[in-house]
Amino acid sequence: MGLFKKKMTAIQKAKIEKTHEIVCLYCFRSFNHDQVMFRAISPMDADGYLPVLDYVLEDFRARFYQPSIGELPPALDPEDFREANKGYLRGILSSLRDDHNNISTKRLCPYCHNDVPGSAGFAPSTIISIVGAAQTGKSVYLTSLIHTLKTVTSPNFDVFCSPISGEMGRKFKFEYEDPLIETGYLPQHHPTEKQHEPFIFTFSFADGTKPEIHIAFFDVSHEDIAVSGYGEIFANYVRNSSGVIFLVDPQQFRALGHKLQIYPDGFREPTEALGGLVENYVFKQANGISHIPTAVVITKSDLLESISYDGEFLRPRSNIFDPFIHREHLNLTEIDIINYEIDEFLQRVDPNFRNALKRRFANLGLFGVSALGPHPDPSRQQTAFFMPTRVDEPLLWILYKLGYIEGFYEGARL
Repeated sequence: MGLFKKKMTAIQKAKIEKTHEIVCLYCFRSFNHDQVMFRAISPMDADGYLPVLDYVLEDFRARFYQPSIGELPPALDPEDFREANKGYLRGILSSLRDDHNNISTKRLCPYCHNDVPGSAGFAPSTIISIVGAAQTGKSVYLTSLIHTLKTVTSPNFDVFCSPISGEMGRKFKFEYEDPLIETGYLPQHHPTEKQHEPFIFTFSFADGTKPEIHIAFFDVSHEDIAVSGYGEIFANYVRNSSGVIFLVDPQQFRALGHKLQIYPDGFREPTEALGGLVENYVFKQANGISHIPTAVVITKSDLLESISYDGEFLRPRSNIFDPFIHREHLNLTEIDIINYEIDEFLQRVDPNFRNALKRRFANLGLFGVSALGPHPDPSRQQTAFFMPTRVDEPLLWILYKLGYIEGFYEGARL
């Protein structure tokens, strides 16, 4: 009786240690650590489970037109096993001993049966989402951002940026990064019938003192949600994010039409496009106001430079046109200057949109970036030069707001 009581006390102690809700990086559903499932072990030299077709995983992959993986060891539900078969690490359910005495540590999302990262549950799930209307350059921005994070930001902040899986890394490299960086061809928005699964990149600090950050890119626009069948996934994607990068193309502003000589019929005005973000996330918050860091990013700043000569909307020598590299910390003086200039720009081109942002987002940052540098020839969908400007600033600002990096005003710590 005494021994049994000691074992129960150890299990209870493990369970009451601090744990964190897990957010799946594929379907973006949230769940507790003890709701995970496990992939059974099928060792070659011992008893195990026979491989089967995982219909839950197959259905998820089919939604994104991914090929079948084929038969796998079955997914095991811990609810079907005794407490003695479950292993806990720092209060997190992290292993399961199956009926053949094999121990599995491969955790699965209970909703889509994709893998759960090893760090999940031990620290808060930090997901940064990238959203925007159709044709705002989300694919190009993601490609430029990840390339910049790997080549410029990482050495300056002693961090690593890597895809969540080898399959995803290969797809990103061959379909996005190589065409843009090596040949200058722009990644295109994928039609809904060819929708890619979310791209997930892990941003981790070399010293290991901070939790991993996941940059999630789900290339479905607000316009496509109603007809794509991805509405629930998109809503979870935004709702469970720790920070949001909201992209706005300057060509969406009607006030710039006469300047840019562009009148795109397919673009929605920014205030209308903002409705998707508000509907899927902000209305769920107290008083309809979001408090998570939200970076509103005016893309294609190279277009604005070409019309800034008379100072009608932006100063001719605006800081947003100058490349700037942040090292070891976020230069808050520079961030404040950019925020002021974009705020002034929005007040001139679309005060209604500016006021909607101020009303709905309590933790708002305004940015201007160019994912490419020189504007490409629209007839060729190709750029001769790749010179991104300030593409990592919105993400760095969010990381600063979340406490991952430090910020300084002209050498003085904030």
